[in-house]
Amino acid sequence: MWKIFALLALSVNICVSSPVVRTQREFSTYRLPNTTVPTHYNLYLDTDVHLGVFEYTGNVKISIRVLEDIKQIVLHSVRNEIQRIQLFTNQLPVPVQGFEFDVDKEFLIVNTNVWLHAGESYVLDIDFTNSLERNDQAGFYLSSYVNDAGETKFLGVTQFESCDARSSFPCYDEPGLKTTYDVRIACGLEYTAKSNAPAAGIQILSNGKKLTTFQRSPRMQTYLVAFLVSDFANEREVSKEPHQVAVSTLARPTARHALTYSVDASVKFLREMEKYFDQSYAMTKIDNVAVANNDFAAGAMENWGLVTYRESTILFDPEIHGEATQLSVVGIVGHEYTHQFFGNLLAPKWWSYLWLNEGFARFYQYYVSEFSHPELNMRERFAGVRTTALNTDASATVRPMTHYVETTAEISRLFDNIAYAKSASVLRMFNYALTEKTFQKGIRYYVQQNKDNGVVEEQDLFNSLQQAAAEDVRLPLSLTMNEVFSSWSNQAGAPAVTVTRVGTTNEYLFSQERFFNTPQDNPSTQSWWIPISFTSSSNAEYETRVAFWMPPGVSEVSYRIDGDQVLINPQATGYYRVNYDPEMWASIIRDLHENPNTIHKLSRSQLIDDSMQLAHAGKLDYDTAFKVMDYLREEVEYVPWETAAYNLDYLHRMLRSDKKASESLENYVADLAKKLLSTYGLEPVKGESANAEEARLFGLKWACKKDERCRAKTNEKINRMRKRSTLEINSKSEQLLMCHQLRYINQLDIVTMVDSLRMTRDDRSRGYLIDALSCVEDKSSINYVLNSLRLKDFKANEKLQVIQNIFQNSVEGFDIIMELLNTSTNIVEDLNVNRRAFHEILENLAEFATDTESAAQVMAIVEREAPVISADVRTKLSENRSWIERNSAAVIEALHKYL
Repeated sequence: MWKIFALLALSVNICVSSPVVRTQREFSTYRLPNTTVPTHYNLYLDTDVHLGVFEYTGNVKISIRVLEDIKQIVLHSVRNEIQRIQLFTNQLPVPVQGFEFDVDKEFLIVNTNVWLHAGESYVLDIDFTNSLERNDQAGFYLSSYVNDAGETKFLGVTQFESCDARSSFPCYDEPGLKTTYDVRIACGLEYTAKSNAPAAGIQILSNGKKLTTFQRSPRMQTYLVAFLVSDFANEREVSKEPHQVAVSTLARPTARHALTYSVDASVKFLREMEKYFDQSYAMTKIDNVAVANNDFAAGAMENWGLVTYRESTILFDPEIHGEATQLSVVGIVGHEYTHQFFGNLLAPKWWSYLWLNEGFARFYQYYVSEFSHPELNMRERFAGVRTTALNTDASATVRPMTHYVETTAEISRLFDNIAYAKSASVLRMFNYALTEKTFQKGIRYYVQQNKDNGVVEEQDLFNSLQQAAAEDVRLPLSLTMNEVFSSWSNQAGAPAVTVTRVGTTNEYLFSQERFFNTPQDNPSTQSWWIPISFTSSSNAEYETRVAFWMPPGVSEVSYRIDGDQVLINPQATGYYRVNYDPEMWASIIRDLHENPNTIHKLSRSQLIDDSMQLAHAGKLDYDTAFKVMDYLREEVEYVPWETAAYNLDYLHRMLRSDKKASESLENYVADLAKKLLSTYGLEPVKGESANAEEARLFGLKWACKKDERCRAKTNEKINRMRKRSTLEINSKSEQLLMCHQLRYINQLDIVTMVDSLRMTRDDRSRGYLIDALSCVEDKSSINYVLNSLRLKDFKANEKLQVIQNIFQNSVEGFDIIMELLNTSTNIVEDLNVNRRAFHEILENLAEFATDTESAAQVMAIVEREAPVISADVRTKLSENRSWIERNSAAVIEALHKYL
C-alpha cells in the first residue's frame, strides 16, 4: 500500500517543486516497473564538509528511454529533499504534473500531463538536498579522524551496496540496470574529491572552493557509484605494462607511513588477475581508501575504481605488523579487485544471483593470490572458508545459493555465508572437478561472452563452463553443466557421503544424504551430482581429480579402489562431508596418530570437522570424533588447528553453562595445545610466517590459562601498566596474554585501561585494547566497562564490539548483557549504534543461549528489536536446545576418557 506525502501542486506544469497526491497505479512488487530505463546520469554534488557543514546540494540529470507508453516515471529516492523536477525531450520542456513518494517501496513517482511513448528519450532533471549526518554508515555519509594537532577533521564517503544509492541521490537503484555516469563534485580548496573515474579537470570557484569534473565512467549499476571528499594523504604507483593503470591508497595523513604495502599488493594482484582471466581492467586508475573502522560497517566495498576498506584491513606498518597482516591485506585487496570483473564488469541481473559476485570474489582472493603472492600460501587457507560454509549449510532453514527476494531488508540478509563461503566452495569444487585449466578456460569464456551486455545470471556461467568442459571432454557425455551445477546452486544444504568397504575386498559402497546438524523428523529426499575423488596407498591419480560422478536419486554406488589407507575427498576439494564405516575410521585414526604427515594437512582439517559434526548430528559416536581430535597433541600446523578451533569453540559455547563440564573441556584443550606454546613461544618473532604467527594464537588462547610462563609474562605487563598509568597493546598475542589475567586485576587497573583507550587513535591498537578490556569477568568490572560505553570515548562499532565480547567471554558476561538488553527500551538509539550491525550482534547472542530461560529472553529481545531476524534466531535457539538434550552427556563422558 502506498504511503503518500501530500501536498501542493504548482499551477505551472513545466516543473514542480512539491509532491502532489495522485494515484495512477498500485505497485504490487518492490521491483521497479521498468517502463523507463536510465541510459546516462549527469550528477553534480556541492559539499561543505571542509567547513564542518554536513548538508549538501545536488542535481541529477538522468537520460531515460521509454519502454512502454506511460504517463508516469518511477525511480528510487529516500532521504533526498526534492527541490525541483523538470522533464525534457530534445532540450524542450515536457509538462510535469507532480511527484509522489511510495515510502514503503522507496519509489519516487513523477507524473506527466502527456503520454510518453515507447522508444522516446527524455532527460529527468532533479534538484535535491541531503545530509551526510546519519548513523547507519550507508549512502553518502560522514566520517572523521583526529590529526596530530588533536583536531577533528571531517570527510564524506559512500557505501551504496546494496540499496543505498537511492538515499544519496534519486536514481534507478537496481543491480541489472547499468549505464554511464558523468560526475562533478564541489569541495573546499584544501580537500580532494574522488569518484569512480579519473579526474578530467579542476576549476577554481569564486567561493573558496573547487569543482572537480570526472571522466565518464564505464557502464555500471548504481550501487558501485562512489565519492570521497577528504584531505587524505595518498601513495601512488603507475603500473605501465601491459597497459597503464595508476594504483593508489588513500588514508588520513597520520597513517601515510602504512600505505606502501597495500599499493604494492594491489599492483601485483591486479596484473596477475588480468593474466589469469585474460581480461584488462577497464579504467586507467584504481584507488584504495582506508576509512576509520568505526565509520565503516562493511569490511570493504568494491566500488569500480574507488574501493573502500576498513583501516585495519588495508594499512600495514612494517615496524609493528608481520606476515599475518600482509596476508590479510592481500586477501581483502584480492577479494575487492576480483569484483572489478565479477560484480562490476559482469553485474548480477538481480540480487538472486549475488553469489556470482561474492562467490567468485571469495574463491579467487585465495586462488589468484597464489600467483601474485606465492609466499603466503593462500590456497591452503581456503579450508576455513569451506568449514564455515558446511556448518552454515547444515541448518534445516538455510537458503539455496540462487534465492529470490525483493525488499531491502531481505536483500541485505543475502550477504551471508551462503553468498560468500558456500558459493566459493562450490566454485572451488568445480575448479578441481573440471581441472583448473578447463575451469579457467570456462571462466574466460564467461567473461568474454558476457562483458558487452554486462548483466548475467547463473545460466550464463553454466553455458560458458559447458563449452569448456565439452571441448576438453571433462564431463561424461550424458551430463551437462546446467544439470550438474544447478543441483548445487538451486537447492539448499550439502550432502554427506557414507563410504562402506565390502568385507576385505576392494569394493566400496557410496551413498549420499543431506547433512543436517539436528536430526529431522522427516528424512530429506535431496541429492546431488557429487564428484568423488580419493587416494589409497597405491593410487594417487584421483587425489584432486574426479574418479566418478555420484548421481542423484540413486541409493548406492559401487566402486573398486585398489590399495589400503583409502581417503575419500582428499584435500577437501569437494563440497561434502564424508563418513566411513568403523573399520575405515579406525585405520584413518591410526594413521593420524602414527603417521600424520602421510595425510595432507587439508585432509587432516577435514577429518577433524567431519568427525565432530557427524557426531553432533548423531551419525558418528563421540569416542571416534575425540580420537580424531586427540591427534592434535602432536600437531603444530595452522590449517588443522584453525578447523579444530572452530569446533572447540562450539563445544565450549554449548557446555559453558555446566561449570564442571566447561572446566573439563578447558583442561582437555589446554593439554592438546601445549605443543603449540612450546613450538611457537609467547611472543611474535620478526620475520616469521603467518602460519606460525597465527598458530601461536591458538596456543595462547587454549593453553595459557594453565601455563606459568603466560602468567609471568602478563604480570610483567600489568606491573608496567601500573607504574606508567597507561597501557599499550600492539598485537593479538599481547591481547590474548592479557585476557587470561584480567580476572585478577583491580578496579583501578580497569580505569587505567579505559583511560589508555581514550589516548589511542590507531584502529588496530584500539581493537586490541577493547578485546582485552572486555575479557573482565567480575560483575563490577563488567558494569564499569559497560557504563563507559555511554561516553564519547567509544565509537559506535566499538560499543557493539564490547557488548559482543562480554557475552562471548563468560556466562557472567552473558547474563549482564541480557540484563542490559532487557532493561533498555531501544538500545540502538540509546547507544547510537548501527541497526544492521546490532541485528548481527543479536544473531550471535542466540548462539550462546543454551538453556530454556535465556533462549526465551533472547527471543523476546529479538522480536522487540529486530523482528526481521526472528525466524533465523528461533531456528538457532531450537538447534541449541536439541544439541544439549541429545549430546551434552555423551560429550562429557567422552571428554573424561581423554583427560
